[in-house]
Amino acid sequence: MRRAFLLFGLAGLLCVSASAQQARRATTRTFARPDRTHVYLKWLNEDVPYIITEEERRAFRMLKSDEEREQFVEAFWRRRDLDPVTPLNEYREEHYRRVAYANEHFTHDHAAGWKTDRGRIYIKHGQPDEVLKSVRGETWVYKVLPGVGNNVEMLFLLNPATGDFQLQMR
Repeated sequence: MRRAFLLFGLAGLLCVSASAQQARRATTRTFARPDRTHVYLKWLNEDVPYIITEEERRAFRMLKSDEEREQFVEAFWRRRDLDPVTPLNEYREEHYRRVAYANEHFTHDHAAGWKTDRGRIYIKHGQPDEVLKSVRGETWVYKVLPGVGNNVEMLFLLNPATGDFQLQMR
């Protein structure tokens, strides 16, 4: 009798243990590949909004799976790689360096540096050849901007209400 009771108890423990392991595996499977859509939307809306073309943006929005999105992102950077022979993608490295610089130098109380006018221009075009500062703001001079022109000046006026410099259209 005592032996039967022990065997019955042991069988019960094994069932509970197996059931717990199954539940743990199911949970692990569920969380092993979480939906990463938010990661890709952040990439689209925060990492590359100034360098992605409208055609690329439309194509990206039509993608159905994270696998397709990952392939798109890889192809996006590959198309822009300045030297595809090297393992480093120089364009991508420079882009993220500019984003970091913008966040470090152009952030103010109301916006991250990449969201400001100076941040946007810096990310798109890089360091200006010359910066002329005045009481009212800054003028950035680019000797050559491909697709835009030569001796391009961009005037950023200080907005006292926000503390930010806003690009003025000429």
